[in-house]
Amino acid sequence: MSINNKTILILTAQFGAGHISAAKAIKDYILEEYSDSNILIENFIDASLPIMNKPMVKLYENNTKYTPGLYNYYYYLKKSFDPRHDIAHKLYTPKLIEYILKVNPDLIISTFPLAAACVYNFREKYNHINIPTLTVITDVVDSLEWVYPNTDMYFVPSCEIKNRFVQKGIHPSKIKVTGVPISKNFNVSSKDITPGKYKLLLLGGGRGLFDVSEEFMYWIDNFIEDHKENLEVTIVTGSNSKLYSKLTEKKPLKVLGFVNNMYELLEESDLIITKPGGATLFEAIYANTPVIVKSPKVGQEIENAKFIIDKGIGLIYNDEKDLEDIFTKIVDDEFEPLMRFMKDNMSEFKKSIHPDKICEYISEIINNKS
Repeated sequence: MSINNKTILILTAQFGAGHISAAKAIKDYILEEYSDSNILIENFIDASLPIMNKPMVKLYENNTKYTPGLYNYYYYLKKSFDPRHDIAHKLYTPKLIEYILKVNPDLIISTFPLAAACVYNFREKYNHINIPTLTVITDVVDSLEWVYPNTDMYFVPSCEIKNRFVQKGIHPSKIKVTGVPISKNFNVSSKDITPGKYKLLLLGGGRGLFDVSEEFMYWIDNFIEDHKENLEVTIVTGSNSKLYSKLTEKKPLKVLGFVNNMYELLEESDLIITKPGGATLFEAIYANTPVIVKSPKVGQEIENAKFIIDKGIGLIYNDEKDLEDIFTKIVDDEFEPLMRFMKDNMSEFKKSIHPDKICEYISEIINNKS
């Protein structure tokens, strides 16, 4: 049944790029099939207390960078803690409720746990208003901070996360294994490799913040000078113009600034070195490009790294000496079997997720509204 002319509100947040990219991907999925749908993407803090957005984002960035131990204490506390007892969302709920009532959507989708908490409060207070709700889990996690008793449906990243949520008491029919929603542009049906000649992409996110030092980038430049026939490296510095200026002096290192064609870069690459964010990880999975990530310090990224290991879709390193060893292996003749192992595992995992059914699930939840 069509959901044209329906209004769908997607609540998201700026804490990392993954929550917003998932929201945009869902919007694109819907509009591709139902072009007359009205899709609104809104930062839930901007819709409630906009003055709090910049300081809260800054606090998140500083906590994850400078005090990851403190951040993780709170994160893992919430992982097994009934989120209804967390008072943080109470701050945003009153004004967000006013916004929801004004929009009067046919469906509310949350891609951030605090947004889902506010939506829970709305449904508790206005239980006579039947607006179905959907929560999209944007990391490979089973944290209770995402879970509320009146949520109608969940999109989860893997079958294992579905099983864990079922164990926590959620009915299996409410949980759909879609993977983390990503733009279809990243999807590559098949991509072969050329043994002994690899293209590696080094990413630092939109802000150009890397898990490797500037000195190590110079080491890479010297390394590929000696292995031009085996390895090509492209570094994307994002908005970090200072780093871009320094690195563009280096050859044969290829350096790009802020780009809008990340899906093309991933498609052209054999490997990426990146941070283990949920969105980035699934972009790599869609593009069938194995990942290399530094052993993370932050809760959700720790869980994503465990997923990388469990699925055999990438490599984890602890320090730059480890990464030097990985570079040495890449130019070795025996690296090809490992590459094929990781790529085959990615292809196999893609069979277990169903992003192609996102519209079907959304139509189901709206049309089941009584």
